[in-house]
Amino acid sequence: MPVDLAGRRPRVGGLRRDARAGRRPAGAAVSLPPRLAATVALIRRDALIYTSYRGRLVTQSVGTVFTLALFYYVSKLVRVEPFHSPKEYFGFVVVGLVILQVLQSTLESPMQLRQELVAGTFERMALSPFGPTASVASLMIFPFALASIMSAVTLALAVVIFGVRLHWATVALAIPVGLLGALSFAPLTLLMSAVMLRFKQAPGASYIIALVSLSAGLYFPTSLLPGWIRWASEVQPFTPAVELLRHLLLGLPLTESTWVSLAKMVGFAIVGLPLAGAAVGMAIRSCRRNGTLVEY
Repeated sequence: MPVDLAGRRPRVGGLRRDARAGRRPAGAAVSLPPRLAATVALIRRDALIYTSYRGRLVTQSVGTVFTLALFYYVSKLVRVEPFHSPKEYFGFVVVGLVILQVLQSTLESPMQLRQELVAGTFERMALSPFGPTASVASLMIFPFALASIMSAVTLALAVVIFGVRLHWATVALAIPVGLLGALSFAPLTLLMSAVMLRFKQAPGASYIIALVSLSAGLYFPTSLLPGWIRWASEVQPFTPAVELLRHLLLGLPLTESTWVSLAKMVGFAIVGLPLAGAAVGMAIRSCRRNGTLVEY
């Protein structure tokens, strides 16, 4: 009869259960759902491409300082209502510049999509299980994130170098409002991406950005706009986003209630995102019928 010298229990059925079998090995990565993992991979790739140009962030920051300096000295010429001092106008336009950076990022995603088409790398995205629609949507995340970072840098430079006074009691609330604003801006990016997919270019995109930046009151109050164009400030989400951020960051008065401005941004996101997503889907189906999805 065999003797167990170690004093252990005999194996049942010739097998001994490993107590560590259900444990995750030390240092093992947490697996993500496939779609989330693909989105993270695209963001990481875009971030690596951006940081590979080592001086890019520095040059952008230096350019921001020159832009702020320009408006700082222009503000010294402003002596009109509703601004009681040049500093008040300078703070007003700084928040406009912050929003402008997010607005300009809407052009980055279509241009990046164009580069993917030219390089032939969009074919891999289109044929992968992730699919072309989700790939197009994921391409806009990093430009938005980078624009948000540069907006924070712009605001910090304006405070440290040019003495802009923030309303610190409500500054923290600007973060969720900024995220909601970015979500309400996303349909414009998706629409431009759909045009880029279908026609391989986005004609007139820069003019749309210019029109929105003027009608949203980035540089001056919308009350100065002529009556025949003032309606444009009410049919896009940038105007309520700008007003809310100016109210939270600088303490400037609102032309309408906070809840009305928030409702407008939420409404633009709820209505615009499905419509813009449908436009991207239509563009992809049209390209597939014509055999031009991965061509440029």
